[in-house]
Amino acid sequence: MIDFKNELQKYSMIDLDKLSATNPNIPDNIKNSILLYNKALEDFRAKSEDMAIIELKKAISLNPDFHEAINLLGIFYMYIGENDKAAQTFQKVIDAEKNSIMAMRYLKEIDPGYESVINKQEKERKSKKKRGSSRGASADSEGIAGRSAGSFSFKKLMKIWEYKPMDTARLLLGLIIGALLVFLLSFKFYFREENKEQLNQLLEENDILIGERDEAQKRYDELNEKYQGLNEMFEEVKKQVDYYLNASKLLEIEKYASENKHREAADLILLLKNAGFTGIEKEKYDKLYQDVMPKAAQNEYNQGRELYNRKNYQEAVERFERSRSYSDNWRYAVNNLYYLGVCYQELNNSTKALEVYEELVNKFPNTAYAGYSRDRINQIRNTQ
Repeated sequence: MIDFKNELQKYSMIDLDKLSATNPNIPDNIKNSILLYNKALEDFRAKSEDMAIIELKKAISLNPDFHEAINLLGIFYMYIGENDKAAQTFQKVIDAEKNSIMAMRYLKEIDPGYESVINKQEKERKSKKKRGSSRGASADSEGIAGRSAGSFSFKKLMKIWEYKPMDTARLLLGLIIGALLVFLLSFKFYFREENKEQLNQLLEENDILIGERDEAQKRYDELNEKYQGLNEMFEEVKKQVDYYLNASKLLEIEKYASENKHREAADLILLLKNAGFTGIEKEKYDKLYQDVMPKAAQNEYNQGRELYNRKNYQEAVERFERSRSYSDNWRYAVNNLYYLGVCYQELNNSTKALEVYEELVNKFPNTAYAGYSRDRINQIRNTQ
């Protein structure tokens, strides 16, 4: 039986800096999806599966082909006991990647009978392949016979050459060699006096085509060299454009902050965490981070308290978790952790409640809330 908590711990963060160094033209949506994927793993390690699931959903919406994130989302669903959602999630990976061994393994854990379906499909595939091979062999035999009886048209090959010089040149050379082999196998026929003229014509056309192939190769090399130079220029310009586009988003953050939209500003700050700012832009980013994140954390905490007072514990959990994601070292961080634990306890999620209380005691051991947390830890353990 698979230990899904252990499976989650096997997943590691993606080094976006290293990836960007080798692939500088990664689109923004891919970068942002990776940031959200890494954030989900951070949330898991911070004992916040709910927030991790939210971050993964955002990552997948930005990059629907992010199969590793989809697999991870399925494992989270299994970890929290939502097997139906997990099965649907793993099936998406299998539909997109027919050889997705991991997703099939996880899905088999949910539905042991799934393996028989795979075997049935595999048998059907092999059966179709066998029938197709039989028909293909017959068709190949007929095609070879037809080509042996027909004439060899170099004009048609030249027409193909005009579209794809490089690939066609290789194909053409192979066909020429094949034609010469046929000639050698039928030497007696071609050696007849009346066929010498046809042979000489074929050899002349062969020389012409080889010359044209070499000329096409030369033109291709020249164009490829120019292309490489232009592509390097393009990548450099694109890198600069991406940098200044990200820098322009700092103005957007300032606008959000001036309008007291601290949540929007904080979300954008997190997305720009790995933008690689330098100089003035880095100074501005750092200042915005210091100014905005504590305020955003405070706002989420305040809204969480309102929901808590109305006994709307599930929505309160989301607010407290978001506050923790913005900052874990601000004025009321200890308060935020305590009420988060209480909400989990009210929702009968003793495991999460214990994790939060223990985190509070470790981080803030000398506070009054640490004492309250110890009492609640004892209460939960005595009940269990």
